[in-house]
Amino acid sequence: MNIVNKFRSGLIKTSNFLTSNIIHSITSKKINPEIIQDIETTLISADLGLEVTDHLISKIKATKINDHVDSTFILKLLSNEISQILLEREENIIKTDDILPIIFLFIGVNGSGKTTTIGKLIKKIRNNKKILVAACDTFRAAAIDQLKKWSKSQGADFFQGSINQDPASVAYSACEMTKNEKYDYLIIDTAGRLSNNTNLLNQLIKIKSVTNKSAINLTIKTILVLDGTNGSNMISQVETFGKSLDVTGLIITKLDGTAKGGALISIAKKYQIPIHFVGLGEKEDDLLEFKANEFSQSLLNIEN
Repeated sequence: MNIVNKFRSGLIKTSNFLTSNIIHSITSKKINPEIIQDIETTLISADLGLEVTDHLISKIKATKINDHVDSTFILKLLSNEISQILLEREENIIKTDDILPIIFLFIGVNGSGKTTTIGKLIKKIRNNKKILVAACDTFRAAAIDQLKKWSKSQGADFFQGSINQDPASVAYSACEMTKNEKYDYLIIDTAGRLSNNTNLLNQLIKIKSVTNKSAINLTIKTILVLDGTNGSNMISQVETFGKSLDVTGLIITKLDGTAKGGALISIAKKYQIPIHFVGLGEKEDDLLEFKANEFSQSLLNIEN
């Protein structure tokens, strides 16, 4: 299955909702203010948000439309505009000019899929590289075991502290081990936390702080993992975590079920944060590099 078909199968709910409603609005009718209002409502309902919806509707209004226009024309117009928004955020997680070692600090709310995503990422980047994974969710033995299992299956080394140990001290020790034993990548997993929990956020800031102190002159990338089923709530998470932790990249997970992919477009337009991957399932190969054109085509069910 190629990348467009994988995106399309993952975004099937939003894709069907958008295309069926827009086609229903346009079929056998000339574009008029009432139909444009219907399209606007459809876009907002798919979690594209007011700012993106206003931008897309303005593009429709500014386009010369004749009596022969059909739904395909409108869908392609919307797809092209969405692609332009997303292209500005499309970026590989590892750049050609990155200097090793690189530290990836994974953050996100409870259940967003950080641990599973780390396992998938190891497979993406290993390529004969030496990888260390650090378990800084020290308050849940099950989380440590899950991360250890993923690391072992993907050929990465694993580092953990003791149960209830200060997570920041585990992160610091892992950074020191990365330097001393010449690892290429260090991936730090952190406990899931609600973005409105000040105490837990402060703990996460402490992890970031000690990592910065230990890893002076090293590349540190703070990756926020977002659960695609959270819809517009993803935007507030980007806002909160971004203010506290200088997020450098995003990974969107769980776009294989009831997720609406529209919120991703709002995030791309509002924030200057790259989108690296999307997760479309639980298997190790279900982490795809984010591609703007493929995503927008699949969102509107358009053949390339």
